[in-house]
Amino acid sequence: MARRRPDMDQLNEGQKEAIAENMKERIYSTITLIAVLTALWQSNAEHSTAGDVAVIFGSVVALWLATMISIRVSYRAVHGKPISLNLYRKALFTASGLLVPAIVPMIIVIFSGVTHWYSLKTALMASIIASLLFLFGISFGAARKIYDSFWRLLLVSLFEMLVGVGVIALKLAVGE
Repeated sequence: MARRRPDMDQLNEGQKEAIAENMKERIYSTITLIAVLTALWQSNAEHSTAGDVAVIFGSVVALWLATMISIRVSYRAVHGKPISLNLYRKALFTASGLLVPAIVPMIIVIFSGVTHWYSLKTALMASIIASLLFLFGISFGAARKIYDSFWRLLLVSLFEMLVGVGVIALKLAVGE
């Protein structure tokens, strides 16, 4: 079995759990963003670079706000009191993972608009591919700690990346 990174081994269980929650949000946001990028790609003639950047940014911010509200409301509903500042800070860290997956697609789309080296449609496709590669990479990196066999590692990572491919296929099949 592959050895875990020493820096991760030095964290306590609470810290590991917070990082796992943040990573979970990144993956969730990436899958959601793939659907958004696919919709933008399908109808790119109707959008501008600024509009696409706004949609990408707005999508992850909306996910972030929805998560923050759901954390506050669910805490109040279960505990009958407001969430503490310490738990709110933890929630902010966890939910911040929702914002990260938009960075690369926004850079790709902005670069397209500024340089005109490639079309907006190409930028959106590159953003979809970058998001799929992120899913593969995060799966590969995590599974590397579990599986010794390269082929099993590759198969597991490809299978997990297929969730993103499935989202694209579903979005293309359904249309807008």
